[in-house]
Amino acid sequence: MAILKRVIPVIGAAIALGTWVGVACARVASPVLTIGVVPQASPWVTVERWTPIVQAWSRAAGVRLTLRTAPTISRFERRIARGAYDLVYLNPADYLRYRGRYRAFARGAGRLQGILVVRRGGPLRRLADLAHSVIAFPARHALAASIEPRRALHALGIPFRAHYAGSHNAVYRGVAAGLFAAGGGVRQSYDVLAAPVRKRLTIVWAGPKSLPHPFAARRTLPAALVRRLAAALLRLPALVPGAVKRLGFTGFRMTRDRDYTRPGAVVR
Repeated sequence: MAILKRVIPVIGAAIALGTWVGVACARVASPVLTIGVVPQASPWVTVERWTPIVQAWSRAAGVRLTLRTAPTISRFERRIARGAYDLVYLNPADYLRYRGRYRAFARGAGRLQGILVVRRGGPLRRLADLAHSVIAFPARHALAASIEPRRALHALGIPFRAHYAGSHNAVYRGVAAGLFAAGGGVRQSYDVLAAPVRKRLTIVWAGPKSLPHPFAARRTLPAALVRRLAAALLRLPALVPGAVKRLGFTGFRMTRDRDYTRPGAVVR
């Protein structure tokens, strides 16, 4: 909590100015690397949940890591496009877009699955009920949370108007409040959603399971350093099990660029 009290004023100022949102973690040996985390939740919640992970990772790898996020997913994507981070945790579709700058080295142990949610107890119970409604999505290029549910709706001939809310949590809260008929997300972000919001939602569609978000490193980083970071990341479930679980991870595993670029690995 002490960390959060120092971080929250920085986040607020950063959002107001449209600049970086970040917190330095674990002052250990050089080099200093920035890790950009996709803001599926609000910047406050993202920093709160990821800070223990990044601190433990930093200590285990012997590398100083600086955690950074952004106010919205679209702004995060623009920063990835210009290579603003040394390490990134990003959705698979964005990885394919920006893999010229980054190389995947690890991923969560589970699978990525997109969902569509509606307000629990409301009149919308089937996908057909969503015709001509406004459906919220986190960002245009979010694979499982946006691209796949849009594709499913189009395949069924269901017309709708898309609204891009900026984060998964903004989608869930908007649907729970009745601002949108439905919203796209992923199982991982839904499962760790605050109970008062989650109990007001119900899932009406679940998509195919695919490779989860990768951790990727700037291609100019030394291979030995990336291997050390990957090995340290795999140790985190034993070092900080509670923090790992709060982010919806069941563990981590090594991955490679070709896992994401082989035919059918990621449906764009």
